[in-house]
Amino acid sequence: MSPRPRPVRRRYPLSLHLRSALSRRRRFAAAVLLSLALGLAVLQLGPPRAGTVPVVTAAGDLPAGTVLGREQLTVAAYPHGLAPEGAVPDPSALAGRTLAGAVGSGQPLTESAVVGPGLLTGRSAGTTAVTLRIDDPGVLRHVRAGDHVDVVGLSDGAPSDERHVLGRALPVLWVSSPGPGADGGLLAASPGAADEGLLVVGARHADAARLAGAGPSTVVLVPAPVSPSAGAAEP
Repeated sequence: MSPRPRPVRRRYPLSLHLRSALSRRRRFAAAVLLSLALGLAVLQLGPPRAGTVPVVTAAGDLPAGTVLGREQLTVAAYPHGLAPEGAVPDPSALAGRTLAGAVGSGQPLTESAVVGPGLLTGRSAGTTAVTLRIDDPGVLRHVRAGDHVDVVGLSDGAPSDERHVLGRALPVLWVSSPGPGADGGLLAASPGAADEGLLVVGARHADAARLAGAGPSTVVLVPAPVSPSAGAAEP
C-alpha cells in the first residue's frame, strides 16, 4: 500500500502577511480610541468631581428688600479657587434673611449680600445697620462702602442754614449705585429703580430710630474718624 501524499501547505506572499498584520493593528487601535472616547463621555456626563464646592445662588431676579425663601435659592458647583469670597454653601443659612441689594438670576449670594450680621461684621457691639433713602440719588455717585458720611436732614421749605446734621462720620455699609470706576460687583449692582437712592450706614442703636424716621435727607462725604490710638501716635 503506497503512502498517502502529504498535503501541500499553501504559501502566501509576504506582502499579504504584512497587509493582514497591519489591518489587525488598525482594528486594535480603533478599539482603543473608541474606549477612550466612551470613557471621556462618561466623565463628562457623570457627577461633578471632588474639586468643586457648593455655592448658593439666586434662582431668579430678586429686588432689594426681598425676604429670601428656600424656593428662591439654588446651589451651584464652583471649582475650588473660583468661589466668591464669603460664599454660602447651605441655602438654609440665607433663608429668611433680607437682601441688601438687587441680584440677578444665577448670581452668587454671600453673607454681605443680606442685611444683618453680614453687613455688621467687625463692627463694635451696639452698632446697627440703618437704611436711608437719599433725596437726590445723584449724590451717591461718589459714595462707596467703607466711606464715612454726615447725614443731613432736609426739612420741607426750610432754608439751608436750618438744616441739621442727623449723624456724623457714619460708616457706609452698602450703597445702591456704583461710583465712577467701581468694579460693578455684587453689592454695587443696581439693576432696578426699587433700590435707587438707598444707603445703609452703621449707627449706634440709640440713633437708629431717629435716622430711619428723619424723612428726606442727603449725605456729605467726610474723612474717616481717627482712632484714639492713632491720634496719640501723631507728634
